[in-house]
Amino acid sequence: MSILIFNRLPYYDVPYDKWLEDLNEPLVILTEQKLAPAFQEKARALSFENYDYNNAVEFVALQMAKKNPFRRIVATAERDILRAARLREHLGIEGQSLESALAFRDKVKMKTLLKAANVKVPPFAEITSVIDLVRFIEAEGYPVVVKPVDGMGSRNTTILHDDEDTIAYLAEGLTPHLEVEKFIEGEMYHIDGIVLDGVIELCWPSKYLNNCLAFQEGKYLGSYLLEPENPLTPRLQRYVTNVLHILPTPQYTTFHAEVFHTPEDELILCEIACRTGGSRICEEYRQAFDLDLTKLAVQAQCGLPVTVPEQVRSGRGPKTQIGFIGIPPKQGVFLSAPKADELPDWVTEYRLLAEPGQYFDGPHTSVDYTVTLVVTGETEGEVLARLEEVADLFERNTVWQSK
Repeated sequence: MSILIFNRLPYYDVPYDKWLEDLNEPLVILTEQKLAPAFQEKARALSFENYDYNNAVEFVALQMAKKNPFRRIVATAERDILRAARLREHLGIEGQSLESALAFRDKVKMKTLLKAANVKVPPFAEITSVIDLVRFIEAEGYPVVVKPVDGMGSRNTTILHDDEDTIAYLAEGLTPHLEVEKFIEGEMYHIDGIVLDGVIELCWPSKYLNNCLAFQEGKYLGSYLLEPENPLTPRLQRYVTNVLHILPTPQYTTFHAEVFHTPEDELILCEIACRTGGSRICEEYRQAFDLDLTKLAVQAQCGLPVTVPEQVRSGRGPKTQIGFIGIPPKQGVFLSAPKADELPDWVTEYRLLAEPGQYFDGPHTSVDYTVTLVVTGETEGEVLARLEEVADLFERNTVWQSK
């Protein structure tokens, strides 16, 4: 027996061999080509071109299962949730069911379930033809948001403000599996945490800097944890707890919810995922709560005993205020950026993801970055000011060459 892991994350974030060494079981890791070398030194790792959409990934997994059955199947990224659930169902393996995976991955199914339970969601509709889109616009008016029902990272998400936008959008042709929603005015928050043995052990909110579509304008994305004293902290915790109780939430999972807070003081769900938040959200939680969300979820799914720190069990909140920022690439050739020793000591993590001479044609998703930074501070306000300070520092001191 072995453990099958679908993977889209770099080894430094998910050292599965270390996390699962107490199992003394072989690990089989299926991943994309650029990530495979780091894993091949630690486990049996197979690489695939076009990993996200390559259905040979599942075929190879099924062929391998015939020779050496899998005891558990693990997925830590959005694109792999349904892959893993379908294989579990076919092979009769314990873990998140296909019904549960669909409820978290299919935005139409998700919002239908929640709307029926009186959770406030944006007006929405599935798009199977231009008629569906036109009917929705006539009923709700502009602006509207069109996106894949199973999208991730705000990829292929478009805001239509008027008929001119709609004509330009439709000129490219409608792709399958789309939904349309009414655009919601408001500030965006994300709420992250972990469920262990059916119990929500941690649920803590953060406020986004800019919004998840800011990358389309070349703007940075970031967020910072809310303080326990912030009036929205308990409201958002109760709201997301209710959502998790309504949906068929797995017994062991991390979660990442996005919620609008409107000018009318309403909370409206954008969406919720059954995986750890992207970018440096996991690192924020490591520093703020002394726990690794993904590590605990992977270990628990594989049957290892896990515990959360007393600070988390007591609900005291973060030990320090934390925030992160991700700076997207410009169009051109990256030449240089500030060095780590040139940054203030309140920058607790700095990752330069671009190499000198590397060409970029701009960002394509909300998590396409050249630089990520994590900062700490005593208050929300101090963290926010520091995030804005490092954003300005990198804007002024990062060198690009037009091409």
